[in-house]
Amino acid sequence: MIDIDSRYKEIRKHFEKDNTDTALLDRVYQTAKRLHEGQFRKDGTPYISHPVEVALILANLDFNVDVVSAGLLHDVVEDCGYTLQEIKENFNENIAQMVDCVSAIDNAKYKYDADDLFEDENFVKSSAEEQTFKKLIAIGKKNPMGFAIKFADRLHNLQTIECFDYSKQLEKVRESERWIIPIAEKIGSEHFYRELQNECFKIVNRYSAKTFLEHYKIYHETNKDNIEALKDALNVAFVDTDIKEIKIKNVREYKVYNDLKSIFPNENIGKVSQGQILKVTNYNIYCFYNNEDSKQAIGEVLHVINKYLTDKIRIIDVKIGRFTHKLYFQLEDTIRNKYNLYVMTKNAYTLQKIGTLDGQVDSLIDDENLDYLSSRYIKVRTRSGEVKFLPENSTVLDFAFKIHNDLGFGFKYAVVNDSKTKQPPFVKLNDGDKVEIIVDRDEKGKVKNNAQLKWLAYVNTELAKKSLIKYFEKILKD
Repeated sequence: MIDIDSRYKEIRKHFEKDNTDTALLDRVYQTAKRLHEGQFRKDGTPYISHPVEVALILANLDFNVDVVSAGLLHDVVEDCGYTLQEIKENFNENIAQMVDCVSAIDNAKYKYDADDLFEDENFVKSSAEEQTFKKLIAIGKKNPMGFAIKFADRLHNLQTIECFDYSKQLEKVRESERWIIPIAEKIGSEHFYRELQNECFKIVNRYSAKTFLEHYKIYHETNKDNIEALKDALNVAFVDTDIKEIKIKNVREYKVYNDLKSIFPNENIGKVSQGQILKVTNYNIYCFYNNEDSKQAIGEVLHVINKYLTDKIRIIDVKIGRFTHKLYFQLEDTIRNKYNLYVMTKNAYTLQKIGTLDGQVDSLIDDENLDYLSSRYIKVRTRSGEVKFLPENSTVLDFAFKIHNDLGFGFKYAVVNDSKTKQPPFVKLNDGDKVEIIVDRDEKGKVKNNAQLKWLAYVNTELAKKSLIKYFEKILKD
């Protein structure tokens, strides 16, 4: 049985080492412990173990006392009848807002919105789920730390989900892949994006990937001494340089398998060998420097590797990171282990892990067009230069509805990138396009409605589809 108090002490240590006052955190823990007393998880463990583990995930990522406190309290409104007002009065408004962000809408309190095509009074649970995640996004855009609590909550739930029926596990994976992972990706939270992806991968492939996961585990266990020896060699080589700390971390299972698929596209996951695992990158090396001159730090790392470490490791490629958007180096050692080497400050590493949680998320997440979450996005400019975000494969008609319903319904043609060619409504947009929408107007200057039923085949965003369906539904009723 887990010693909950010991786990809480692990949380406190993160703040005690910086002499941070933990009085608020202690009061929060005692409150959460009292409120969850007598509650148990489906696997039989005391329920309080879950919020403590969520808080520990957040503390390990160096979030502050308020965020960790919200992690401890994240289920008390939903499961204990403790109110947001009580959290605000007994602790503070910031914690209350973060807890509100992750508290689900009660099915019994669900309010059916007849104007929303994606809600149905006959499917209360699904519609309440939709509203819950819309609330998460709306509040999270005001207080992005709420996203981190949701990520940590879902991560721990996925890690401890085996006691549920497999169908229930797959349902949680589907929900995670539809809502939570796309948010983590949009705000660039690499740690949560990769950890959540990995847990979903292991659940979906629990049976088919058993051999692959065993090979992955054996590979890393038998390679431990080699990795430790390399780390020791790196520490010695960089002892008198600007590089002050070095980390080596395993690449997650799902990423290793995805990389293998790019080399062996027809390979069955159940037949992946240890030899194949060796063909892709399995480790990330992080070299942390203190000064502000990144070029100097990178140059110093390359110099040291090429001068002192050629008998242990060599550079084989240079690439641009998906989350960092900065270059990294691919390395290979003498026994063919492959590494990605990142040179960055400790602060940049923290930002890379947690993402854009500084309040600047409005342009990244569009709660009016939620299919944007699960899509790659493109940036499209209006005639005046204002940037709008749209999912890939959006058309000029999608763009028109994005600007305003009048432009959508009044669409006549589009001008793309100042071309003299008139573009029809089904033309797809590319990242960076500049678009002007031309509409028809009557003699009073009012926009004419040009909507046609076939336009439903031309749009790809939920916003445009919703507007057109509502319009044609009204015509049919009339």
